[in-house]
Amino acid sequence: MKAIVMRDFGDPGVLKIENYPLPQPGVDEVLVRIKCCGVCHLDLILRSGMRSRVKPPRILGHELAAEVVEVGANVQGFGPGDRITSFNFQACGQCADCLRGRPSLCRQTSGDIGQTRDGGYAEYAVLLASNLVKIPKGMPFEHACFAACVYGPPYKAICQVGKIKVGQTVVITGASGGLGIAAIQIVNRLGARSIAITSNASKVTRLKELGANEVVVSSDGAFGDEVRRLTDGRGAELVVELIGSPTFHGSLRSLAPGGRIAVVGELHGKPIEINLGLLIIKEFELHGVQSANRTDLQEILQFMHDNVIEPVIWKALPLDQAVNAHHELAKREVIGRVLLVP
Repeated sequence: MKAIVMRDFGDPGVLKIENYPLPQPGVDEVLVRIKCCGVCHLDLILRSGMRSRVKPPRILGHELAAEVVEVGANVQGFGPGDRITSFNFQACGQCADCLRGRPSLCRQTSGDIGQTRDGGYAEYAVLLASNLVKIPKGMPFEHACFAACVYGPPYKAICQVGKIKVGQTVVITGASGGLGIAAIQIVNRLGARSIAITSNASKVTRLKELGANEVVVSSDGAFGDEVRRLTDGRGAELVVELIGSPTFHGSLRSLAPGGRIAVVGELHGKPIEINLGLLIIKEFELHGVQSANRTDLQEILQFMHDNVIEPVIWKALPLDQAVNAHHELAKREVIGRVLLVP
């Protein structure tokens, strides 16, 4: 099969297309034919060598959608021809967090797709059956591949943490990225109001075209007063924090009394200071949000399908253009997602 193989860490040039042995499924595994695979910012981090769990050679790519070709002897519920997508980690199922229904907190995960297990930058892949979820009938592969990683965190932030209802207001930082656009779409489908935050004035028109009710341009993260002006002084019920420390204080300033911040991303890794008195008086809530587990993914796929949500795909490139895909993403000029199609 053709595959993009990373045999060393470094710049995008370490991604080489090769003729690679076709993998064979074990008893609990499934061989799938990759239909498409998204290129994620995490892939750039993994390629750089910043995550020690990756040991080359490795095939990157966790945002995949595929068709089942062959199943292992112990696999039930899947068969050849099934259309599937996946979430990218495998919880142990036995630790305290797994047993209390929080598998995303498991610290004994194994077989993370595109990290400790080969992923979707290839024509075929072998995946654990327990990582797979069937795609709703009629939903394109190109939409389903983004359900777990792109739509998963904002869906959890908005629907599970924020419990957002019609007429409420949601602030979204880093709004022009893939997760930001997904958040705008979800907020709109719920009948709520979105205020998109971007540092780039050139993206205002496009964000409004994509459904943002209001767009605030802020290069310094001090957008809280503008959000309050747009909400008649009250503030927002929820902030979906996709940037992290550079925008956190603006996010806190944006909250209405009893409001919530769902922290999905942290791009800088810098510590922040919080006025605990303000937290107490306003009864603010602060939540961390990770990607989707199996149950979340099933719910998200159905939500996307029922509400006709279509991911914004900036470019769809052939597999041998993986290097260019990484270059494009690194320039941070992309609005939407980049897709590899074997």
